[in-house]
Amino acid sequence: MGTVTGADAFLEVMNRYGVDHLFFNPGIDNAPLLETIAEYRASGRPSPKSILCLDESVAMHAAHGNYMATGKAQVVLVHSELGTMQIGGALHNAQWGKVPVIFCAEPLGPPGRVNWRQEPFDQGAMVRNFVKWDHRLQSGEDLREVLQKAFHIAASEPYGPVYLTLPRDIYNREMTGSYDYTEKEYGTYLSPPGFDMHLLEDMADIIIKSKNPLIITGYSGRNPRAVSELVLLAETLCARVLTADVWMNFPNDHPLFAVIDPDAPWGGPSCLTTADVILAIDYDMHYAAPPTVPDENAKIIHMDMDLMKKGEPLWKRLPDLSILADSSMAIPALRELIRQKTTAFDEPRLKRRFEEIKQEHDRLREKWRRMAITGAGQAPITPDWLCHCINQVITEETVIVNQTITPSASVVHQIERTQPASMFSCAGGSIGWALGAGLGVKLGFPDRDVISLMGDGAFVYGCPVATLWSAVFYKAPFLTIIFNNRAYNAIKMLFRESYNVENMGADITNPPDYAMVAQSCNAFGRAVKDPADVIPALKEALEQIRNGKPAVLDVWLK
Repeated sequence: MGTVTGADAFLEVMNRYGVDHLFFNPGIDNAPLLETIAEYRASGRPSPKSILCLDESVAMHAAHGNYMATGKAQVVLVHSELGTMQIGGALHNAQWGKVPVIFCAEPLGPPGRVNWRQEPFDQGAMVRNFVKWDHRLQSGEDLREVLQKAFHIAASEPYGPVYLTLPRDIYNREMTGSYDYTEKEYGTYLSPPGFDMHLLEDMADIIIKSKNPLIITGYSGRNPRAVSELVLLAETLCARVLTADVWMNFPNDHPLFAVIDPDAPWGGPSCLTTADVILAIDYDMHYAAPPTVPDENAKIIHMDMDLMKKGEPLWKRLPDLSILADSSMAIPALRELIRQKTTAFDEPRLKRRFEEIKQEHDRLREKWRRMAITGAGQAPITPDWLCHCINQVITEETVIVNQTITPSASVVHQIERTQPASMFSCAGGSIGWALGAGLGVKLGFPDRDVISLMGDGAFVYGCPVATLWSAVFYKAPFLTIIFNNRAYNAIKMLFRESYNVENMGADITNPPDYAMVAQSCNAFGRAVKDPADVIPALKEALEQIRNGKPAVLDVWLK
């Protein structure tokens, strides 16, 4: 191959791993790489497309969304310690979202171990608790080998970010000779491991004897084929499925989908407390999980590629049985075992259970529908009416990118999602994800409508000027819908008393004109305050994005 530069080597590895986009915020040190990408693309040579993000957090959130859409590992490039710190909460979200992202920065000054003030500094220490691996490229190391190892670690289950600190001159540094990847221990992507069939058979024995089983899942839908397999498993077992909304794991119009009673007091779903066997598949205990816990006598079975959960057992209990397995492979095998073990004696019992669950599902769905319709004539607009209207204008192929907080139950129960990769949410706790993620999802799904849902606080946190600029420039139009309650509502709900003061610290009084913010970025923007205007505004905004223009609807809620 002859002599190549470090920039050539970087592109060589990204091409090998199928990286489509390089999300970056520029620094003086990465200019040679950006120039080389431009040179490759101008000459028709394969290269990722560089996506300039005007804020580093947007770059990481866009990479996060692009991974969820494409399933491919991502690369994010920022400048030195300052760009690294600016990533902040976006890296937290990538960690909890199990995003395989190679996050690169250059140390600020020579010899590569000093900070802005030229003091000794361990740059990797800033992110060490949020990545699977951090590494500073040492003198004599081959950049290609280190990058290949980084991809290997990031894309090995459980997926997660890695952080590389690269020398300032690495992209101009000459490298000689070809690089034989086949001689290295790191393949492109690892095949999922097999699983213990004896454990799976024990699992089937426990489940088939249960009277009220519950399947609960968080991220099985990251493998699209697992969605239909989970449906078949639930139908074979006649069990409710309680799913997080981080991925579209299970169709929410299916009779076995566990619907939450809108009139129940907050505290979590009752089906979790009444189940005698819980099959937890690809499930993390959420950082803000409700206080509801399973019955102390319920058996817990755990199927996951990550059984350790950072040393924190689910519901602070060790499972009765756990199996390390790729759910997309293990679910159909478990279903077949259950089918074989089901006798003629079991069938009437399973049929009765299915009918009981279906009746409950239909009754609760009707409750949610009535709540939405009641809001048709109420001003300010209710979240249920807004979500009901969204459901009227979208298709099965529309992708919902959701980071609502207090209205999240309305999103889940009013907007029907039945297809894999049609709903994405944020597993982490850093607000502002939905804007950048919407950009990344649209880049991954250029032919599908993408609608990003968020509160007004999240819109501000999401760096709207930076995100909308990228969406316009790179022709990645998506629709942003702001659930504008003019408050940090999750905090406001915690206040025990109301006092006659101007602002207790949770209200966003006299809010900015978010529609005008959108228009200033060459996007479509419209404020909506009348419930009768919701559907016309949605149709207008969808027409705008289909014609190539990003859109923002600022919907004033109750």
